[in-house]
Amino acid sequence: GRPSAVEKAPEATGGKDFVVPDRRALKEQIQMIDSWLEDDITAREQLSQRPAHGASGAAPPFGGRGAPPSATPFSGVGVSAPVADLREVASGAAGSGDPCEAEVLKKLEDVKRRKGLGERVSPVFLKDVAAQAKPLFPSMTLERLVEMLRLFTSARFEDHDLYLRILGEIPVQVRGITTEMLTTCVRVLRRLRLPEETYLELFSMEAMNMIRAKRRPQARAPRRPPVPAKRLDPAAEAAMTASTGLTPVPPSTPPQESPAPFSVTQLVHLGSSLTQLGAKHASRFMDVFQEQLALAIPRMTQQECELVCPTLATSQLMPDSLRRAFLERCAKVEAGAPMDEAGGEAAPDIAQYQREAEQRRRRVKHFRNIYIFEASVRKETFSFFSSLPQEVRSYLDRLHAASEKLRHPGPSAMAAQIAGVLDQLGVSCDLARSAGPLGLHVVAKATNPRADCADIVYECNDAQAFYAVRQDDKGSAPQLTAYTKLRHRLLQRLGVQLTHINIWEWQQMSEAQRVNYMVKLQSLQ
Repeated sequence: GRPSAVEKAPEATGGKDFVVPDRRALKEQIQMIDSWLEDDITAREQLSQRPAHGASGAAPPFGGRGAPPSATPFSGVGVSAPVADLREVASGAAGSGDPCEAEVLKKLEDVKRRKGLGERVSPVFLKDVAAQAKPLFPSMTLERLVEMLRLFTSARFEDHDLYLRILGEIPVQVRGITTEMLTTCVRVLRRLRLPEETYLELFSMEAMNMIRAKRRPQARAPRRPPVPAKRLDPAAEAAMTASTGLTPVPPSTPPQESPAPFSVTQLVHLGSSLTQLGAKHASRFMDVFQEQLALAIPRMTQQECELVCPTLATSQLMPDSLRRAFLERCAKVEAGAPMDEAGGEAAPDIAQYQREAEQRRRRVKHFRNIYIFEASVRKETFSFFSSLPQEVRSYLDRLHAASEKLRHPGPSAMAAQIAGVLDQLGVSCDLARSAGPLGLHVVAKATNPRADCADIVYECNDAQAFYAVRQDDKGSAPQLTAYTKLRHRLLQRLGVQLTHINIWEWQQMSEAQRVNYMVKLQSLQ
């Protein structure tokens, strides 16, 4: 018969024997992989030699004297033993015992305690702590980085290079961030007045991804019921129901969804901080945030309503529909209601007194926000104000009447200096006058007989009124914060003409120059 393909193979090759192909390149690759494995085992041995938590000295090397037999990587224990230690180091558990990190954290906690007691901390000491902490940032875990960021900020340490170094390590580990840590990072940026677009966009997108991951799947629309073949007589249908004993029950309304994974307070902090920093919001982030805010507004308490910054309440993150729902919720929980004064009992309950004092302290910090928002709604969007329900307008009218009785927040250091110069010139000034819910900085009597008004209102734009200037942008002019712009716009709506004095101009003047500068301002008004 005809030869098969196997029988034809020797003939096709000319009758020569089969030659084994050269595998030299493959052998070289195998040897290279073996060398990598040896290096990896050596590195794991070095990691395993690190001291354990609380160990005073370095542990003896594997296989060395004093080491237990099980510590040797090839004495009855597989390679998986050092792997567990490597995972511990990567997760940060083993690194939590780093003496350098522990020392820096201990110093910062002590600074926080001393500032709480009213003590002054030397800037030189904080500078030394920062110099000690900077080399440690690349090896820190995400939790330690956020903790360092928070503690340095609470210490009022002004070194933007330090904060940018910490923030530069966060994107590598941002996938493991929690809602609390993300909110802390954004609040720290707001407190430092650092409008870093890169990090604001990073945190916004990560918050959006976290919300989307926890979002409930949308329920599909129910199918249409089939068309009945014939219409039953109502009497026959009633008789059928009576015979079977079954009554059709409408489907129950599903429970209202709550915001997740961010709590109501975290959501308010996130939106307030982003808007105060002037962040540019992507449309997809706005849609997700507004959806969560719509779920959070019906659950807001009195303190959470007062926590909403006016920059958030007047921004694109809160459109008219959410703004209307927010005002209705404020009216329901009586946000902005007068705070009760501390009780004058002879022997009050200590625990209850401390809780009430802490609650009053938190309310005082953000108590004025709802009054500023009411003035903005009334003066800037009167058509929106007119479209509100009657009970909401009555609530806003009560706020408007109570805003005249608000206590002045107190003069700043810059306002006190300007008032001191005016006092040297013999010009009387007032540091406790207000315009609606906003406190005026310095109100001086006009000395020019041709002045159009009797008083001159000086707006003291100190460092808190501007965003922080980075070291590589020293030549550029500082930019006013979003809250300061809202304040100036609202005062103009209230009919107050401001004369601005900026901090960077004021600091560069000597005492004589400041006097001449104020004489010139008084004569020009």
